[in-house]
Amino acid sequence: MRAVIMMIVHVMTRLMRGGAEENTLRSCRAQMAAGHRVVLVHGAEYDPAAREEAAGVVEVRTVERMFHRISPADDIAAVRALRDLYREVGADVVHTHQSKAGVLGRLAARLARTPTVIHGIHILPFVNVGPVEEAVYVAAEWICAPITHGFISVSPSVRDECVRRGLGRPEKHFVAMSAMDVERFKTAAPPADWRTLLALAPGQDQPPTAVMLATFEPRKRQLEFIKAVPDAFAGVPDWRILFAGRGETLDEAQALVEELGLTHRIRFAGHRPDPEAIIAMADIGVLTSLREGLPRVLVQYAAAGKPAVVSCLPGIGDVVTDDVNAIITPTDDIAAAARAVARLLGDVVLRQRLSAGALNVDVDAWSPERMDAAVDEAYRRVRAA
Repeated sequence: MRAVIMMIVHVMTRLMRGGAEENTLRSCRAQMAAGHRVVLVHGAEYDPAAREEAAGVVEVRTVERMFHRISPADDIAAVRALRDLYREVGADVVHTHQSKAGVLGRLAARLARTPTVIHGIHILPFVNVGPVEEAVYVAAEWICAPITHGFISVSPSVRDECVRRGLGRPEKHFVAMSAMDVERFKTAAPPADWRTLLALAPGQDQPPTAVMLATFEPRKRQLEFIKAVPDAFAGVPDWRILFAGRGETLDEAQALVEELGLTHRIRFAGHRPDPEAIIAMADIGVLTSLREGLPRVLVQYAAAGKPAVVSCLPGIGDVVTDDVNAIITPTDDIAAAARAVARLLGDVVLRQRLSAGALNVDVDAWSPERMDAAVDEAYRRVRAA
């Protein structure tokens, strides 16, 4: 039987350099390779370099009045613009991503009478927020659930939490593990400029080093972590912490490090095209997020055999286990995360034991081929229903 060619519209609130964007572009590529027509739509907030990169893969459209913040007038205008866009391109499938686009994009799809509406869940927006914000997020999802034909989560834990909250019937929920090229992280070597990155003199040995690969934004909590470092590392003789990534709080983080007099210890690599090399040079990986879906970087740490220090969040149990391949710290205690990093950098025996545990994680479950197949199967089952 000949495959049905569809017009698929992916909708995102913001187009930055993050896991949700990487996964969505991966889906766009795979769907175009299968012969489908694909359009990627994003709101007014975007990284110009990321948009240029995406435009080299797929047709990209911008909805100028779709913002991350709540603005009734702009939100109504964005819904209308999305509705008109769906009608213009003749959308067969609308696949929304991220919380704001998930709400506006699905409401617009209802107005446009789009045959199939799917929501991709990359993060749980109602976790670790205040009670009012949590109630707003959950209410919005309850409103959209009846007009959503299928949900695709990045991990079983994320799916299970959504089902527990009553966001759509269980049979509407599917899992497509967040895709990445795990092989490159298994075999990578440190970058050629590792001495420069760590502010080391020629011939100087590398001290114990922690890395955090994450976009600089409030929910990643780099600022809070940096503030906790001086007390946590008191008495640790030599160490480095390297942050890789860009974002809205980067300048503030760099100023804070300078204020603390730690510019030779806490280093910034900016955005790197070789994240596997940055991880390869590390002794441990760190993630202190307040909210996540399935953090891709935890899979990358594990693929490289690096133990992790990570805040306790729904979804991380699909990758890490406390005292097996990671130290999991309370979400509301950043100081505990800093102390755990200091402890690991100072204890080579513990690092080696947790590293062995990291190497036992079946990271092949996150291969791109598996994600593509899972998304395709979810589409097939949703449309059949």
